Amino acid sequence: MHRLRLLGNYAGKLCTERSSAPAIHRASIHAGRHALVYGDDVAAARRNGLPIVALESTIVTHGMPYPDNLNTALRVENAIRKQGVVPATIGIIDGKIHIGLNNEQLKILSKADPTRTTKCSRRDISSIVSRKLNGGTTVSATMLIAHAADIPIMATGGIGGVHRGAELTFDVSADLTELGRTPVAVVCSGVKSILDIGRTLEYLETQGVPVIKIGETLEFPAFYCSETVDKVKAPCRVSNAKEAAALLEAQRALGINTGVLFAVSIPEEHALQPVIVESAISEALRKANSMNVTGKRVTPFLLSELNEITSGQSLEANIALVENNARIAAEIASNLISNETSRRAFCTGSAPARSILSKRKPVVVGGAVLDTVLQVKEPRINNDGRTHAGRSRHSCGGVGRNVADALIKLGMENTRLISVVGHDEYGKIILEGLGAGGKTVKRMSDVNTARFTVIVDVNGECYFNVSEMESFAAIAPELIKERQSHLEEASIIVLDGNTPLDTMRCVLDIASQANVPVWYEPTDVRLAAKIFEAGARWKNVLHFVSPNLNELKAIGEYLDISVGGTESLATARGISERLVEHEHVPVVIATLGSQGVVVRVAEFSSREAAPRTLLIYRPFSLAFHFSQVTRKASQSEPFYDESGRLVAGSSIASRLYPVADHAKSSEILSVSGCGDCLAAGIICGIHRNLDESGCVSLALKTAALSLSSLDAVPQTLAELSSDNQL
Repeated sequence: MHRLRLLGNYAGKLCTERSSAPAIHRASIHAGRHALVYGDDVAAARRNGLPIVALESTIVTHGMPYPDNLNTALRVENAIRKQGVVPATIGIIDGKIHIGLNNEQLKILSKADPTRTTKCSRRDISSIVSRKLNGGTTVSATMLIAHAADIPIMATGGIGGVHRGAELTFDVSADLTELGRTPVAVVCSGVKSILDIGRTLEYLETQGVPVIKIGETLEFPAFYCSETVDKVKAPCRVSNAKEAAALLEAQRALGINTGVLFAVSIPEEHALQPVIVESAISEALRKANSMNVTGKRVTPFLLSELNEITSGQSLEANIALVENNARIAAEIASNLISNETSRRAFCTGSAPARSILSKRKPVVVGGAVLDTVLQVKEPRINNDGRTHAGRSRHSCGGVGRNVADALIKLGMENTRLISVVGHDEYGKIILEGLGAGGKTVKRMSDVNTARFTVIVDVNGECYFNVSEMESFAAIAPELIKERQSHLEEASIIVLDGNTPLDTMRCVLDIASQANVPVWYEPTDVRLAAKIFEAGARWKNVLHFVSPNLNELKAIGEYLDISVGGTESLATARGISERLVEHEHVPVVIATLGSQGVVVRVAEFSSREAAPRTLLIYRPFSLAFHFSQVTRKASQSEPFYDESGRLVAGSSIASRLYPVADHAKSSEILSVSGCGDCLAAGIICGIHRNLDESGCVSLALKTAALSLSSLDAVPQTLAELSSDNQL
C-alpha cells in the first residue's frame, strides 16, 4: 500500500504519457532488427513481461583467458537466474546479434582467438554484422542493443572511462558517451582501476549521467578495491536494489533519456588493497608504453599484466565482482517489474488471476512407471549368483501418475495425465488404471514403459534398485504442444521433477500465457531445483513446491538460502521463511517424516496479490499426535478466494490438527505414494473450496490410507470423495 501511495503522485501521468517520451536510438535501429536473434529464455521473458538483465560479452572474448571466461560467464548468468530473472548475454556470431547466448554460443566466443574477434563498440556493430563476423560487445554496444530490445538494465565488471594521459591521447571510452544518450542502467564496480577515475566522473557529469553508489557509504569503488586511493566520493547514494529501482522509475517518469551508472563495491572478502593495485597498474602501464600498446588493445593488455603481477588475485577479484554486480542488477530488475505491475494495476485495474475453482480439471505432467517389488524369503541375500526363493508384486507408480490417479480416485474425474508409456503390456496396465485420465498419455512403439524394480530382504529392507526411465526423455516439448489445449484449460498444472528441462520451460510458458497456477513436485534431491533452472518462467505461475527436507535444502542451496542449526523443523522453517522474505515461492510444502503441519504466510499489502508459504510436513510415520498450523489468515478461510487469489490475513495464529486415532494405530505397509496422495488431497480440497482446516484434514486422511496399503494410491481413496467424508 505504501509503495502505491508513493507512486501515486506521478503514476497516472506515467501511464498516459510514457509513449510520448523520446525513444532515442530505438527508431534508428528499427530497420536492422532483422539481425536481432533472441534466445529462447529471453523471447519467453519478453512475451510474459518477466525481468531481464543484459550482459556484455567482451569479458568472454577479451576479458579473461579460457576457460575462466566461459566459467565466469556461466556463473554470472546463474547468479541472475537465482534471483528469478532471465540473463541475456549479448554477442555477435556470424553477423547475427544474439540477445541471450546459449551455452554452445558462449563456448564459441570463449574459445575464439581474441586477435580475430572484434571488441565491438557502437561504431563497429554495422561493420561486424555486414561482414558476418564474430564480436564481443562492450558496454556501449550492449547498452545500444539492450535498449533496442527494451531491456532497461545491464551488468558488467567495470565500465571504460577516461584513460590516464588522455590530455595527450584523447583516449576516452565510448561507454561514457553511450551513458549520456542511451537510457539503460549499468550496474558495475565503478571504473576499471587502470583508468583515471576522477576524470571519468567529471566526464559523466558533463554528459548528465546520474552516478549512484549502492551501499552504506559514498565511497566510489575502484574495481578491484572497495575505494580509490584518494577516496573519491560518488555524487549520490541509495541503500539497496529497491531504492535503485525507484530512482530508475523516477528517471523514466521524467523522460530523462540518459543512462544511469550504479556503482557497487566488490565484496569485502575479495577486495584488494588500493596501494597494491595502484603499484601494479603503474608497472603494467610502463610495460604497455614500452611496447607501444594503444587503442582497443590497451585494456585487455593491462588486465592480463595485472593478473600476472598480482599472481592471479586480480582475476579472482574480477570474477567475484562481476558475479556480485549481476546479482544486484537482477534484484533491481525484479523490483522494476514489480513496480511496473503495481503501477499498471493502479492506473487501469488489473484483471484478477483466473480462479482455480472455475474448472475442476487438474492436469499432471510427469512420469508413469510400473513398479516391481521382489522380496527374498530367505533370511540372507547372498551375492554369489545363487537362486533365491521369493515373491514379486507389481503396481503402478511414478510421481506424476500417482498424483493423477489419487485425484481421480478422490472424485476429480476430469484430471488428465500428460506422459509417455510404451506400446507394451506394462503401458497397457498403467493406462487401464487411469481410465479417462490416461487419454492424454501417449503410447509410443519406439520406447519402453518406465520400470522401477526394488529388491528387498525378508524384513522388507531395500537391498538395491534398478531403474529403467529412458521413456521420460520422450515427454518432450512436442508432446506438450500436442496437448496444449488441455494445459490452457487446466485449473492447475502439476509438474514432477522427472520432466525434461526443455519440457518444463514449454509448460511454464503455456501456463504463464493462460494464467494457470503450477504445482511442482521435485521428486528427487538431484532434481529439487530443476524448475528454477528453467529461467524466470516460474516467477509468475509457480504457486506450490512440495519437497522433502533434503530437497528443500537443495532448493535453498541453489537459491543461496542457508540457515543455521541441524534440527529438521527449524531448518525447514528457516529456509521457508527466507523463501517468503525474497518472494521466491508462494507455497512450500515440505515433508519431515513424523512432524505435523505448519502454514506460514508472508505479510502483503491488501492491494496486492497475497502469496503465502504453506509448510506441510507429511506423516511418513504416524508416531506423532498433532499437526500445527500458523498463518496470517483464519483456518476457516480457503487457500484461494473466488477470484483466484491466494488468501492472506492480518494476524498470525497457531493451530493444531490432531491425527485421527485409527490412523495412529494403522500398520504401515508402504510409504511410496504417501506424499503424492497428500498433495492430491490438498489439490482436491482447494477445488472443493474447503477451508484450510478441511484441506489439511483431507490431505492427512489420504496420506494415512496410502501408508496402510501396498498400492501407492489405494482404492480406498474413493471413500473420501463423498461430501460427508471431507
